[in-house]
Amino acid sequence: MKKPVVDYRKLRLSNITNKEYRHLLLLIGWLIYFCMYFVTEKFIPPEKCHVVHSVVDDVIPFNEYFVLFYVSWYVFMIWSLLFFVLYDIERFVRAQKIIIGMQIIAVITYIVWPSVQYLRPAHFENANFCTWLLGIIYSADTPTGVCPSLHVGYTLAVLSAWHTAKDLRFWKKMLITAWAFMICISVCFVKQHSFTDVWAAFVLYLFLELLLFWRNIKLGNRRLGDRRDGALLRDIDSMHYIMPLMYPNRCDNEAYMKLPVDISYTEEYIKEYNSKHPDTRISIFDIVLAAALKTIKLRPQLNRFIANQTMYQRNCITAAFTVKKDFRDDGDETLARIVAEDSDTLEDICQKVREQISLCKTQNDESTEAMNFIMKLPGKHIIGAIARFLDKHGWMPQSVIATDPYQCSVVLTNLGSLGMDIGYHHLMNWGTNSIFIIVGTKKFKPHFDQDGKITMKREIDLAFTIDERISDGFYYGRSLRFMKSLIENPRLMEGPLSDDLN
Repeated sequence: MKKPVVDYRKLRLSNITNKEYRHLLLLIGWLIYFCMYFVTEKFIPPEKCHVVHSVVDDVIPFNEYFVLFYVSWYVFMIWSLLFFVLYDIERFVRAQKIIIGMQIIAVITYIVWPSVQYLRPAHFENANFCTWLLGIIYSADTPTGVCPSLHVGYTLAVLSAWHTAKDLRFWKKMLITAWAFMICISVCFVKQHSFTDVWAAFVLYLFLELLLFWRNIKLGNRRLGDRRDGALLRDIDSMHYIMPLMYPNRCDNEAYMKLPVDISYTEEYIKEYNSKHPDTRISIFDIVLAAALKTIKLRPQLNRFIANQTMYQRNCITAAFTVKKDFRDDGDETLARIVAEDSDTLEDICQKVREQISLCKTQNDESTEAMNFIMKLPGKHIIGAIARFLDKHGWMPQSVIATDPYQCSVVLTNLGSLGMDIGYHHLMNWGTNSIFIIVGTKKFKPHFDQDGKITMKREIDLAFTIDERISDGFYYGRSLRFMKSLIENPRLMEGPLSDDLN
């Protein structure tokens, strides 16, 4: 027998607010609703109610046998909610949220716009178990407070929870759907509700579904709220949800960090690798770039970005860097961009870097060509305003996102190749980039041991500018230490990027 996800044997009134039991508090909504429903039934007489009727009701015949599906609703509801509360609390909470929403709106509707229907037959032509059962239902349930039909609404709420269950087989979902459908139409055949009550319940369900769970609705391969370049983060903590609202600009939330890296072994590795592969030589910049990509892969919070005051998880891992075509004052700069795959090794990434550098030195990249074209157009302020609006909402054309370095996971600049040390580089409010890395020059630095002895070590400094809203200092600190270990031991990157080193 399947084991419940929560041990309810330890449940007490004193601990019902604990995290593992507090979902049960949602059941209080039923008690409040029944009290309010009793009030509306007791104090609003039928003569003050609006009569609900539809031409469809005249077409639908009375059929007492549908009462079997009608009363099966009690089994459907109790079985479903009991199953969820035992084995799938997330589905239970989902169903209860919609149910409580329906109860609130329905009670308000029953008070502000009371309703009644006069569709019940005056007498039963057949005397059988079904008509006997209907007689009991008619006597216990008055025909007032009918629009919208909560019998139908609750069914739809529970059905939506079943359909979002990931481990439920398709044929089981179809059986449950067929059962729910028969329950929904049975209310019309036994004349408990008008067809108007049914579609009103359906509209109410759709409204609550969109209001409460619009972020989980899928449009093709994406859920509602996702961008073309990233998935909306729906389970972040409250602090990281609020921070983009309070501090909307990326440039106002920069954190700057410096990381010294011992490259004594790294240079030996590069020398050994280049002697074995003279046609595909690597450099320290390749090592740093590969380490950054592997760190982002294994530390996925680094691949987040904030746009339009909302946090997203980027769909892919990308890196961009600037290539100087000629080392002279008037030499043009162009942009290089690589996309990392899970199967990429250090050698694969180095090859992609070489290809991009070769391409950039011989021709313009697509981003430069696009900027050259825009420069010729009139109305630059209008073009800029439109571009910022599209960028803010994630509506930029894919061709632009694919070539813009500030739409990448990380941007790197190699000041060491120019003989310069690290410095500070700001982030951009444009785009989605949240990490900027500067690679400095290689140098010898003194290190002191416990006895005060000096040892000279070969080091390179890295400077990081990050968006502090993305994650906390502990996560960033561990991530930088991990990247440092990769640079100091490049052999750790000889396997695929996705290989976990723990």
